Amino acid sequence: MQEKDYLITFLCPMILEYIKYLTNPASQAAKELGQLQETIALEARYKRSKKQWASHLKNSKEMMISASKNISADKDIIVLGSGLLLDIPLDYLSDNFNQVFLLDVVHLKKIKQITEHYKNITLVEQDITGLSDSIFDATKNHPTLTPKPDIPCLTPNTGLVISANMLSQIHLAPVFYAESKLAYSEQQLEQLAHDIMISHLRLLSTLPCKVCLLTDFVRLYKDKNQNIVITESVLFDIELPKPDKTWYWEIAPRGELDKNFSMTSMVYAYEDYE
Repeated sequence: MQEKDYLITFLCPMILEYIKYLTNPASQAAKELGQLQETIALEARYKRSKKQWASHLKNSKEMMISASKNISADKDIIVLGSGLLLDIPLDYLSDNFNQVFLLDVVHLKKIKQITEHYKNITLVEQDITGLSDSIFDATKNHPTLTPKPDIPCLTPNTGLVISANMLSQIHLAPVFYAESKLAYSEQQLEQLAHDIMISHLRLLSTLPCKVCLLTDFVRLYKDKNQNIVITESVLFDIELPKPDKTWYWEIAPRGELDKNFSMTSMVYAYEDYE
């Protein structure tokens, strides 16, 4: 590869991501925990994998629409983990319900520009794990972290809460911080990840409204011949009820994360999680 081609292929995308990092506002916690950087990287990953992600995004939107069918039009909708809005039926939710709250730890400028044209859509910047406010107070001598999930925009008028953040993702930033800054052992890291996911599920199960849940459940690694070489649970053996629908999402085609393997998740979708 010639030097010019190398610069275009590898350095230009990195520079663009760095510029986005500098120009996108986010909380100090989101920056220190790497959540802003990961959101920007996710956007770049989607652009490289649009074809592989298409069916997952379509299935997600259809499940959210189906879950909302019996919700009164005067009710509010809350989406947890709205992210890049790739899997959110934004027009449908805005057109059919009173207020729509999109909750995530980071909202890129692009997302703010998209949503400012909707009169009934509100962006809520919130860490759904409830750890951002306390994680930096922890030390190696006092490393206890307790998830305290909260939904500040929840009201008696909420008709549906959609959890779209994928359970295996919400613990990544706190766990990485605990590993790198608090010297957590492998056992402590697994326990923290487990606690974060369980606390999220418990929160959903106590909500006084309908809940739509989408989460990955099993991850598959395939070789170039599409043979499954590794199957792993991503929920640390947390048991879930039988889903209403399942599908596969090829998150990383071969060459994205590994030159030899692709990574695919089995998604569990619940129209009414209890």
